[in-house]
Amino acid sequence: MITSRKFEKETTSMAVYRHLYDRIVTGYFQPGEWIRERQIKELLGVSSTPIREALKMLVQERILESVPHHGVRIKKFSIKEIEDIYEFRAELEGLAAQLAAKRGSLDQFKEMDELLLLTQQKLEKTSHIQDSELLMFNNEFHDLLIEVSGNHALKNALFHLRAGIDLIRVMSIKRNSGRSFDTLNQHRLILDAIMARDPILARKRTHEHIWDSVKLVLQSCTAENYQTD
Repeated sequence: MITSRKFEKETTSMAVYRHLYDRIVTGYFQPGEWIRERQIKELLGVSSTPIREALKMLVQERILESVPHHGVRIKKFSIKEIEDIYEFRAELEGLAAQLAAKRGSLDQFKEMDELLLLTQQKLEKTSHIQDSELLMFNNEFHDLLIEVSGNHALKNALFHLRAGIDLIRVMSIKRNSGRSFDTLNQHRLILDAIMARDPILARKRTHEHIWDSVKLVLQSCTAENYQTD
C-alpha cells in the first residue's frame, strides 16, 4: 500500500502513474498482461478515480493499450515496431553523441565520467543490482548524453520515445542478466570518443551500443513468437 505521505508533493493520480510505470518497466507486469482496477486497488490501497486517471495517462503514452469491452493491458510491441523505434533512437542518439563531442564542456564530460564511476562502484559492490536501479543509471547516462548535445529538439524527440524504449527493454531483462558490465563498458567507450572530441567515432559507438541492445530484445521476441508486424 502507498501511504498518504508519499502523495504529499504530487497528486494521487500522478503518484499512482509513477508507481505503475516503475512496476511495468522493471518487469513486475509483463507485455500483454491485463491490468485490472481491483488489482491496482489491492496493490496500492487507493480509490478508483486516481487509478483510472493514471491508466489513462499510460494509455496515452502507449505503455498500455485499451481494448473495448475488455479493459487495458500492457502494450506488446511487434518486431517491426521495435525495429522502427530503435532505428529512430539510434539516429537521434548517434547525432547527440556527435554534437556532444563537438559542443560539450569539460565540466559536462566530468559529470558523465562521475556517473560511470558511480555505476561501476555500485556494480562491484553487489553481485546483483536491481533492475530499477540499473534502469536509472542507464537512463541517466543517456539523458546526460542528450543534455551535453545542447540540442533541445533532440531532447524533446527522445522524451517522447522514452516510455516505449523502457517498455521494450522489459522484454530483454532475462537476457540482459549479467550484462551490466558490458553496458557500462559500452558507455565508457562512447564517453571516451566524446572526450577525445571525435564526433564520428562517438556516433559510431553509440549506434553500435543501441543496436547491440536491440539484438537481445529481438532474440527474446523470436523465442516467444512475437508477431512480426
